[in-house]
Amino acid sequence: MVLRTAVVLACCWIASQAHADMLGARLGLDYWQARPSVTAGDTGLAGQFSSADANELAWTARFEHPLPLLPNVAARYQQSALSGLGPLLSGITLDQKAFASGVVATQTHALKNVDVTAYYEILDNPLFSLDFGFTARLLRADLGLSAGVMSASRELTVTLPMLFVDAEMAIWGTDTHLFMQGNYSRYQSDRNYDWRGGIAWRVIDVALLQTYLRAGWQHSVVNINDRDHLDLHTDNDGGFVGIAIDF
Repeated sequence: MVLRTAVVLACCWIASQAHADMLGARLGLDYWQARPSVTAGDTGLAGQFSSADANELAWTARFEHPLPLLPNVAARYQQSALSGLGPLLSGITLDQKAFASGVVATQTHALKNVDVTAYYEILDNPLFSLDFGFTARLLRADLGLSAGVMSASRELTVTLPMLFVDAEMAIWGTDTHLFMQGNYSRYQSDRNYDWRGGIAWRVIDVALLQTYLRAGWQHSVVNINDRDHLDLHTDNDGGFVGIAIDF
């Protein structure tokens, strides 16, 4: 009981100390060229899609304030859509329809996720900043297969609670900094995470406005089993470029 009380008091103290010094906002846009690997299908009968590189977009927004205890808020929307004709890399059963390995099929896979994050600034100084919080992710996947006269499609929608961390480290004496951001969750056999890291260059620095060009690498894994009678596993990684504007 004493230990539990001490932990609660420590968390409250951290929350009271971890806040921004002033109001601020950030808007961002990233363009990601990913190399996807997709395995999906009815529960226990999933198989591997064949897919080419995908181009994905992500929009981000943040709002920070100096009020103690209340968390800062961030939002992120990311989408990808793949469609192509090719041989299936393994047998797949989708919507109770079986497709054999090697069958040439039109394959579609769309993935969208909306993140809403509440976070605190744990550290914030000219050289290093660290944010920590929790994310609610709404993930939707649309799957489709069509070969000859047979076609099948399924949808999956799930909400994932995730840990969130964001760190930035300035390169002393320059207008650049390194950054790393990620989310992670694990529940039973489901394990989902993503991270992105790279370098940002400040190209505009005027009163109340800073603009950064960003470049780096992103990796994302979705591993969901037996949700809506579907199994879904995706593994995407690739380089990205983007822009971020601080107000």
